[in-house]
Amino acid sequence: MITTPREVPPALVRKATPADLAVISDLLAAAGLPLAGLHNAAHVLVADAAGTLAGTVALERHGSGDATAFLLRSVAVAPAWRGRGVGATLTAAALALVDDVGAPVGLLTETAAGYFPRFGFTPVDRDQLPAALSASAELRGACPASAHALLRPVTDATEGR
Repeated sequence: MITTPREVPPALVRKATPADLAVISDLLAAAGLPLAGLHNAAHVLVADAAGTLAGTVALERHGSGDATAFLLRSVAVAPAWRGRGVGATLTAAALALVDDVGAPVGLLTETAAGYFPRFGFTPVDRDQLPAALSASAELRGACPASAHALLRPVTDATEGR
């Protein structure tokens, strides 16, 4: 039996607009992801497929100078779009923004610890995340203590930018 990949309409990754916020909030709530602190995100991106919000990702920026660190959060894909690369596309787009700064990225997850190593993340103890991230609502309790911590260090290509 020969199978062919499902045809995927193109999804444009763009900055979220105020008009997207209600859909983003609904998507995150349906995925069981915290909304606390999302309004402080430095970047909120969405995957827009012909006017349909297919997914979202956000980055919080904490600290300054050499102590700058980012928290990757709120990676969620609408059920109809799962398995089509939307999450990977959004994650890569968010990390490209960080690469321009040259800072480490941490994240907390209860369900996707095995997903993020493909993007350079490794599991760490929560206390090994950059200290600047302690200002995040997610680290102050919006994410449960049972959430796995992962860290993507500064890469050689982005260090010192």
